[in-house]
Amino acid sequence: MTEAAGYPALVRFDPGRAELPLVVFITGGGVLGRVAYGPPGGRTDDFLCHWLHEEGFPSLVLSYPIDNSGVFDAAFPLFSMTNWAEQSAEIIARYVDRNGLPANVVVLGWSMAGRIAEPLHAALQRKGKGIELFVAMAGASALPNTLPGLDHLTPAPSGLAAIKGAYVDWLLHCLADQNAAAGHSVLDAARFTGEMTGDFPVGLAASAMRYRNGDFVRDSAGDALEIGTAQYRAFPPLALMTHASAIDARHALTDRSTWGVYITQQLCETLIFSRPDKLAALPSAKWVKLDEHISHAAQRLSATLPGNHMFFLGEKGARKTVQALKLLRQTATDVAGEISRLMA
Repeated sequence: MTEAAGYPALVRFDPGRAELPLVVFITGGGVLGRVAYGPPGGRTDDFLCHWLHEEGFPSLVLSYPIDNSGVFDAAFPLFSMTNWAEQSAEIIARYVDRNGLPANVVVLGWSMAGRIAEPLHAALQRKGKGIELFVAMAGASALPNTLPGLDHLTPAPSGLAAIKGAYVDWLLHCLADQNAAAGHSVLDAARFTGEMTGDFPVGLAASAMRYRNGDFVRDSAGDALEIGTAQYRAFPPLALMTHASAIDARHALTDRSTWGVYITQQLCETLIFSRPDKLAALPSAKWVKLDEHISHAAQRLSATLPGNHMFFLGEKGARKTVQALKLLRQTATDVAGEISRLMA
């Protein structure tokens, strides 16, 4: 347990090779980051952090405060996207500095944590750090109204968004499917719900709702500002990991298009449109190549993995996730290099 930006957090750090970037796993809605490293007594090779360690990556797993009495002893219904980004940035900077790691980190933003990409990058930059690559893992993007099911979240007595009756049964369906694919129980359902889940601050959800005077109210404009919906140039380099499971049809069918918007816009705004003089003087042959690179960039920077919304659970899924991460890091370097050379 630690505290940062005025709020408690559950943190797990594993050292790795000092020359490799810190890989930060930021968890989703109402689920502790333990889902990335497993419970005591579990098979470590069923979880993501084991395979990050095998590849030499230092890793940091962050859990913001949720209503899980085994971890947090207070509820924070007003905890916002800004609070989440500031807290995460403070903890990341702390571990980077303590361990002499590269200033630019790799972030895995699972599910709801896809929304933290822009505010976290900005918060890290204020601390002299940054994001080498932000990988959305079946993640909610900054586009509005893409997860309408979350509009039905209701406040628990604590003021937090209640997950029971909202989507916890769906998460358990995903978990059961991953357990079946693994051929054994990666996570027991009762242990998962008891030790890894809890009600969470509604301001983090992809619903544009805020907690006000005991109720949830919509604030679409405020939400768009907090998550940088239209601030394409302010996003870090982006990539996507998704899946093709009908259990999570919305992400399976739309992740490539919703994240494709941000991948393409971020590349254009940071590497092309920021250099209008170079763009105006580009020879026609280079323009054709540039157009080709941009048109294929989002596809190249996306990976479709076996499994469902929790595709990184189980030995096969966790190992494949880390292999996909290595490939996406190299592809992101290649794509940026190709565009930069054309604009030189």
